[in-house]
Amino acid sequence: MDAAVRPLLELAKNPSPVDATLVRVVSLSGFGLRDDGDGAVVVDGTVKGSVLGGLCDDAILGAAADGRAVMETRVTDAEADGAGMVCGGTAHLLLTPASELPAKTTEWLGEAMPLAIVTQADGQGGDVTITRKENDGDTSEAVLDAAREALATGATANTIATIDGVDMLISTIVPSTRAVIAGSGPMAAAIAAQGELMGWSCTISEDVDAGIEFIQSAGPADALIVLSHDRAVDVPLLDAALNSPIGYIGGMGSRGTQTARCNHLLELGHASIDRIHGPIGLDLGSRNPSETAVAIAAEFLSNRSGRVPGKLTDSAGPING
Repeated sequence: MDAAVRPLLELAKNPSPVDATLVRVVSLSGFGLRDDGDGAVVVDGTVKGSVLGGLCDDAILGAAADGRAVMETRVTDAEADGAGMVCGGTAHLLLTPASELPAKTTEWLGEAMPLAIVTQADGQGGDVTITRKENDGDTSEAVLDAAREALATGATANTIATIDGVDMLISTIVPSTRAVIAGSGPMAAAIAAQGELMGWSCTISEDVDAGIEFIQSAGPADALIVLSHDRAVDVPLLDAALNSPIGYIGGMGSRGTQTARCNHLLELGHASIDRIHGPIGLDLGSRNPSETAVAIAAEFLSNRSGRVPGKLTDSAGPING
């Protein structure tokens, strides 16, 4: 569902109102193995995201015009086989106009905050959006507890929980990180390997145009890690990143390299470069690319969570997020 909700983030940035519909899986019968994070957004007559491999897109488009509804769609075994699925089945989907979601939903998604959107599985009533610490919409303590328990898994998924005799659809959205690593060699490979362990989607490239294109679509969950010392590469990418909402900007290099970059960026009109983490990474005593990659990942996590790095044994607060 992470890929599916990115269009919602674009809507949040768009000053002109655009109709959109969030599509969530309520229940399935058959189909065999599938992705629990299936989900989509309908924008301007296009289904963005993935629900059952796109087999029910036409039905979704037809139902989206009718507003909030639970729709049933059937997929034959032959259709499923053609899409590489184990078997066919029946799906019940909940379609919700984005305008009916709690007001804070797109704001929190835009901040890359893990959240759960909760509603009755039959589509009745409204939605409540719940984060680990806040909620937008009135609901019971039992629903809050169930949503936060689901968020604690760290997974994007649709699940059903029976609470006080009512089946509730809990859709957790934990934004994943996309990262561009501008550089090459063992250091770039080590960072990509470490990122992939954490579920990041990593690209290694020194193509400035491709990097800028990525930055223009990036959000607070995403990262730019600049290893290149070539001013024709690092300065344009850092310039673009400073003008974007990308969540993490890191620059490798000596303090002299950082100063040279800073001077170029100031000449380009940036009043501050405080968002650039350079020299990159936490001071963990790293001595090789693999250890340095851990230090960079740790700094990214600290930056994203707003935590000041320190030992858990020295703290008294929650230890998970």
